Amino acid sequence: MAADRTNLSRLLGRGVAALPELATLRTPLLILSIELVLSSAFILYFCRSFRISYILLFIHLPLVLGLFGGSMLAAGFLLFLGPIRKSRLARHLIGVVPGIAFSLVGLLYAIDYSNYFWNGYNINYPLLQLYIYTWRRGGDLISLSRSVYAGVTAFVFVIVAVHVLFGEQLARAMETLLRPSRPFSLFKDRRRALKSAIAIVLIFSAYTLAVGVMVTRAKYSELLSSDPFLSFVRSTTTIHDPSYDAYAAHIRLKDQNCRSTYPRGQTFDKKNVIVITVDALRPDHTQVYGYERPTTPFLNQLAETGRLRRVEFATAACSGTFCGVMSTMTSKNVKQLVSENFKVYDLLHDQGYRTYLILSGSHSIQGLKEAYGREMDLYFDGENSKKYEPQDDRVIFEGLDLVPDYRDSPAFFYIHVMAVHLIGVKQDSFNRYQPTAERRDFRAMFRGEPTNWTAIINSYDNSVMQADATIKEIFEALDKKGYLRNSVVVILSDHGEGLGERTKYGWGHGHWLYREFIQIPMLIYDDSPVEYKNLKVATQLDVAPTIVDRLGLSVPPCWQGTSLLNPGVRTVTTQQTGLSRPCYAVLYRTGVTTYQYLYCSVGKTEELYDLTNDPREQRNLIGTADASLLGRLREELRRMQSD
Repeated sequence: MAADRTNLSRLLGRGVAALPELATLRTPLLILSIELVLSSAFILYFCRSFRISYILLFIHLPLVLGLFGGSMLAAGFLLFLGPIRKSRLARHLIGVVPGIAFSLVGLLYAIDYSNYFWNGYNINYPLLQLYIYTWRRGGDLISLSRSVYAGVTAFVFVIVAVHVLFGEQLARAMETLLRPSRPFSLFKDRRRALKSAIAIVLIFSAYTLAVGVMVTRAKYSELLSSDPFLSFVRSTTTIHDPSYDAYAAHIRLKDQNCRSTYPRGQTFDKKNVIVITVDALRPDHTQVYGYERPTTPFLNQLAETGRLRRVEFATAACSGTFCGVMSTMTSKNVKQLVSENFKVYDLLHDQGYRTYLILSGSHSIQGLKEAYGREMDLYFDGENSKKYEPQDDRVIFEGLDLVPDYRDSPAFFYIHVMAVHLIGVKQDSFNRYQPTAERRDFRAMFRGEPTNWTAIINSYDNSVMQADATIKEIFEALDKKGYLRNSVVVILSDHGEGLGERTKYGWGHGHWLYREFIQIPMLIYDDSPVEYKNLKVATQLDVAPTIVDRLGLSVPPCWQGTSLLNPGVRTVTTQQTGLSRPCYAVLYRTGVTTYQYLYCSVGKTEELYDLTNDPREQRNLIGTADASLLGRLREELRRMQSD
């Protein structure tokens, strides 16, 4: 009995003696817990802001736990170096490693939220490179107020300072876990060291494998691609459903056959063709569509001559740039867009046209550059500029300088203007309406509210004036080179733009299909007296058929749009957001009114608005609408999904 009491006392003594060792682990565990709580709070807010499933939290937390835990262990292994272990300063600086890791995560959160808020998608490493490239050249892709930059800088400083302050405690904790001389060390003896090493390798391997699988699957999952970490390592922002690859192969083969069988050597009117897209331009802020401010004096002047036709109600195929541009070029709905689609400039190239794509902005970010193909005579976008920031519209004229003067061969031009887009470079000479609000503060960023509504509208209208002046310069440059004569010019937008009509859900573009996001201007400049018989309703899918019909060519059977030279006015048009878990819109004209039906696959939500009597879509009629009307709209939705 006495021996038993002695052994028990000895064991208790060891346990009491070990308590200080275990206590050293409190600091890293507390810091790790706080970091996980902050990350959780951000992800929950992120999901709430952009209507993303809260399941994202359970995807993100293991990722961030591995990163934070790994950074602490990495710092701990530095203690195996004698000079670091013996230096008091070096031991404090141990905290810099996990501090920098958490600071970088915080910076990623801020950039990702800002980019998603205004551009409609997560940031990835090519876009970050563009941010840095633009910043080094004196530009700013997203103009933020000094308070935002000061807040982010203060965050980084505080986080690193806190980690350095507790660096000594972190060092002691890491020694408890890693130094072989400590009783609770993972490497106390050879046997425990072997087990610990195997466990660490297995955990690291499993973590790496899981991340690799999720990155691979992210292109098929809106949820995975919405994670700040997983989206960052992707080269594009496009998302497809799992069945897309087989479906895309079918569309690709269909369009290749369509192109190969399209008759060449036809006799037709070989006019020059110019398509100008103004990114994020809304028709209701243009003078040519009745806006009270003279924001588009040049376009208005062309309209007064009778040479500029205006489509009364035109819509985009989606609310994003990639699908907006490619639907215009391919006459395809969002679901059928693949890089090998039979594009209007492919058709004209096969008929002997020279083709020029001259674009403000960086078009590799969303995969547009790849989708454009490689058969054009000149491709020039903002990344090719030697003089300007990528988003500066003066890039266009740098590219036009490379185009030879017109001689005998007709030409096709696609020109992309960035002035109106939030990240487009603004020129002070167009700041007519004051005050302006070019820089976004914390209130606008995190609450979705403008500090000054008038200033927000003024800034947008000033940028529309800049775009109008840019179009005038484009006309003058093309006229000087001989391309404007005997030409047809289509001017439109890739999508609309939310200006805060719906607070935090009403900014930018990309995720919503309300009227302000999908209604676009569509203007046709044609100096001949030809009659465009349908100028009432059109979509981007109608642009390519209208162009080839105007030239006297047949419309390819694989295109989905119709020529505006034909008198028929369609009663139904459809739009959607992305390919994975999308939202859909069906616009239905009855002759008396126009209805917009909205359906989102996430949450299976339905909305219905009478655009004629409720143009701002404030009264959801889904609960009171006639059953036959809803049945018709739902049937159109099913038809759209099955195409």
